[in-house]
Amino acid sequence: MKIRVNNREKILPENVSIAKMLEINNLKEKEGIALAINNDIIPKEEWENTILKDGDSIIIINPTCGG
Repeated sequence: MKIRVNNREKILPENVSIAKMLEINNLKEKEGIALAINNDIIPKEEWENTILKDGDSIIIINPTCGG
């Protein structure tokens, strides 16, 4: 299936959870990031059980430092 992660197309197998997608894309460090699917924020506690669908658009927001 095809999804978009931060405006980049990714190909994943079917029935992949958010947590597995992060692992596949070497984003195992999940502390401090936020994630939205199709503009809906998904709480971290739902990442293991939320299955991605073909065409989903995911935005991953990383923390930044600065002042």
